[in-house]
Amino acid sequence: MPDTPEPVTPKGRRTRLTMVEVAAALMYERGIASTTVDEILAASGTGKSQLYHYFGGKQAVVIEVLRYQFERVMGAQPSLGDESCVDPGQWRDEVLAAHRAHGFGSCPLGVFAGQVDSDLTLRAELAALFDRWQAAISALLRRAGAAGRLPAGADPDSGGLVLLSALQGGTLLSHLRGGARPLADALDHALAELGYRAA
Repeated sequence: MPDTPEPVTPKGRRTRLTMVEVAAALMYERGIASTTVDEILAASGTGKSQLYHYFGGKQAVVIEVLRYQFERVMGAQPSLGDESCVDPGQWRDEVLAAHRAHGFGSCPLGVFAGQVDSDLTLRAELAALFDRWQAAISALLRRAGAAGRLPAGADPDSGGLVLLSALQGGTLLSHLRGGARPLADALDHALAELGYRAA
């Protein structure tokens, strides 16, 4: 599906962003299938003509919601985008801080896994966003290795997958148990397995 064009006016951009933010909140709470276009319109105070003008339909709205959630995740983990950061421990602390601030809720992006299986376009979009997340973690590990924070033989690519898997599993268990311990333990054990050395 081609990307929908960005509105050219500030008002249009605000309207479009409001619709995405509202849709993201509703879909996070209720699920994609259980969130209707009419509910998005009512909660955002917008009209059906605006939604179809900016997005073309619900599938495009969902794609923008997934991208919006990805940007939220990355914004809460600034060490992944900081080329000067060489400490995976800093990223670990960011992840835990974000999870606490979120009330030990489900992952803003991972919550949609399993909801997009019947739509190949949405499934491919979500998979691509997780690939980008994993690549960002691997890039941090690569920097950490160059700085001597990981053993010379550590594989940053597989390490990125291990840490993202630990994050997702730990987030799920922390959500169920209402505390940070499962996520903290999962990340700490994964970093120890990679040979991470704190400063």
